[in-house]
Parts: sequence; C-alpha cells; structure tokens
Amino acid sequence: MSAKHYLHVAASIPGHLPSSSIIAALHDHNTALTLQALTCGHEKAPTTSPATLKDTYWYPPDQYPITTYNVTESITLFPGIGEYGRKYITFPSCFQNTKQGIKTRADAPGGVTVRAEFRVVQGGADGEIEGEGMGVGDAEWVLVEDVEVTCAWWLMPFVKGKMETAHQDVCRKVVEKVEMMRRQEAVASTSPKAKEGKGRGEGGEDIRTGFADMQREQYGKPGVVVYGEAHRDLQGVVEVDAMESQRVEMPAPLPDKITYR
Repeated sequence: MSAKHYLHVAASIPGHLPSSSIIAALHDHNTALTLQALTCGHEKAPTTSPATLKDTYWYPPDQYPITTYNVTESITLFPGIGEYGRKYITFPSCFQNTKQGIKTRADAPGGVTVRAEFRVVQGGADGEIEGEGMGVGDAEWVLVEDVEVTCAWWLMPFVKGKMETAHQDVCRKVVEKVEMMRRQEAVASTSPKAKEGKGRGEGGEDIRTGFADMQREQYGKPGVVVYGEAHRDLQGVVEVDAMESQRVEMPAPLPDKITYR
C-alpha cells in the first residue's frame, strides 16, 4: 500500500524584483537543481522515459517539452560518522517549463516519486497564498512550491523528513539568488569599464564617426582634428602627419646692411 504526503512552501518576492526575473531563473534548471539541500551533482540525460511522458501530471509535452537530468543526492543514514554514514543515490529528475514557473518529477529508488511545481502567483488579501503568515500574503508577487511525495507507507516517515529537508528553503533561495544577481549586475554597470562610453554618442558611437560625421558633411562643418589619425574634410581624407612633413623651414630674412654706432 502506498502513502502520499504534501508540502506547501511560499516566499515573497521583493517589490523591486520583476516576477519575470524569478520565472526566468526557474527556467534555468540549474537554479532548482543546485539549490536543493541534498543534491550534490547532476547531468543532462539524453532521453526521457516514455512512461514518465504519459504521466497526466504534465502539460501536453508537445507544447511544453520535458527535459530529464540524472541527479545525485547524498542521503545521511547514520549521523555523526561522516562519509561512512552517507549513501549516494542517482535517479532521473524531469523538468517542464510553464508560463508561471516549472513542473518537476523525480523517481528515486524504492518506488519513491516526488512531484513539485513552482509557480509565481499574485499575493495580496485575495491572493492564492492568503494565510501563509509572516507577511507573505501582503506581497504583490509570491513564489510558491507545491510538493507531492508518493512511496510505500512504511517508508513514509523517513522519506517525508528527507523531502522536507530538500524542499523547505528552495523558494527563498531562488528569490535570494535572483536578488544577488541583479545586485551584481548593478555593481558591474558602475565599474570603470562601463564608464568608457563617455565622449561617445548615443549607443556608444564615437563622436568622430557615424552620425556626427554625416552632420559635418551635410552642413560643411570641419571634422575633429586628431594628429596621427586621418582628418576628414570636404576635400577628402588627408594625413595630417603627411602635411606636416611637407613643410619647408625657411631661415628668417636678414637686413641688407649692418650699421654699428
């Protein structure tokens, strides 16, 4: 006889983060794969099991493709003795991108199946997560995860604990990761390299080329003179250095007669 257990987790999305940025992070499957507490490695599988594709849990796979990864988790069986008390298991974990986030299904050894759906939903007084507590329901947007685990009834006490350990903080970590990435992008945009565009026109175009030169040609304005570079004027392109080299230095004229007094 099998048993089922459900877990619902929610994390508020700060007002300065667009909901689309959270969905984009979920569509990068590395986000969810690396933020789970038990996962220690993964690699993309070449195919997805036909039996898994038939699961009615999915949206139509022809419209929403499914990607499978071989995931390795570290399970602690006997605490306090380090690696000797750990067991490593590898199993397929499938991901499907949706409009609101992702759907996942993992088939672990022992007949354990975990289905988890991440969704970005609207919060507020009438929101779907009303009553979650800790101010989550007051947020404009919320990231929620609904998990369902199925296994043999006698395995459930052990599986339930491990599943909750793996999933209880994923929503919060996803939001924190996106926030950190946007903060890093903001810092990078203020770096000296990002400021090298000073003295350039719109779109980073050098003022000596493009639109500026077109204006000079149209209105007969002289171009910018830069020694060692080509100078553009209405007569064409002339090397300034070449003009300098063609000058002939003439001695200063002397008087015809010198008179001493």
